[in-house]
Amino acid sequence: NMGWLVQAEAPPGPLLRSLRTAVLTGNASQQDIAFYFVHWFTALAGSVPTPMAGSEKFVLGFPLKVLSSFVASFSAVWNLGISQSETQVYENYLRWRWETHKPCLGPVPEGYGCVAQLRLVVMAQGNSKLLLKAFHQLPERDRRVLSEELARTGCEGQHYQHDAFRDQRGPAFLLYYGPAFLQKAGLLDPFGALLILAEILRQARGIWPLPVSAGCETVTIHIDTLKAETVTTCRNPPGGQVFVLEKSSRRSACVSRIKFKDFTTDFEAGHVRRCMLSF
Repeated sequence: NMGWLVQAEAPPGPLLRSLRTAVLTGNASQQDIAFYFVHWFTALAGSVPTPMAGSEKFVLGFPLKVLSSFVASFSAVWNLGISQSETQVYENYLRWRWETHKPCLGPVPEGYGCVAQLRLVVMAQGNSKLLLKAFHQLPERDRRVLSEELARTGCEGQHYQHDAFRDQRGPAFLLYYGPAFLQKAGLLDPFGALLILAEILRQARGIWPLPVSAGCETVTIHIDTLKAETVTTCRNPPGGQVFVLEKSSRRSACVSRIKFKDFTTDFEAGHVRRCMLSF
């Protein structure tokens, strides 16, 4: 899913593992990868076809900035395989996005929390300076959650070279529709939007602790319920309702809105299965 790369939505494990496996086993060459991207690009173009007028998907559905990011991302994975791991390819891509960002954001961040900053800038697709300012103003506990959870790779034995966070336990988390949420709610209130993402990740870690054996696994957290919300509406849902995070399968969870009177904390094998989110 190239959208996961272009918007930094997923950690490198679920994003690139299958493709790298195909390369290492000799089932995919550099030419095959190039052909895959061409095929993916044309398939996307044809998803909303109007033969007499061209592709509405590219003409109407994609801002030029986003479309350009898709095309520019293709070359980022050509070195995937023996020479570079999933995490190395991903980190190089994130750093390249920072270096080519307009307006200039200054030197690429290094050390603890740098990957979180790189991913958040790509996820938000704009308003970058205010977003970074908000990140540094977060309470320490929230900034730590984002710094650590966004730096987990979902790849066993791998970590980011430029980030001081080296804990290789898992599972990692994929915030499905996280970019969409940041691009709307984060545009109006980046500080509040980051607090909401930190709360979701914190509660998700309560459902999925950190066994060493899960370092190569990823849990998908569906937050599409929030993609059209603002920070204000997240904090003030309609009367008598609350947002909850609920485990829906072994490797997925979803944020939903329910009536407060229907809420109960569920447990499974001693761990929380459903919890209320405090935005």
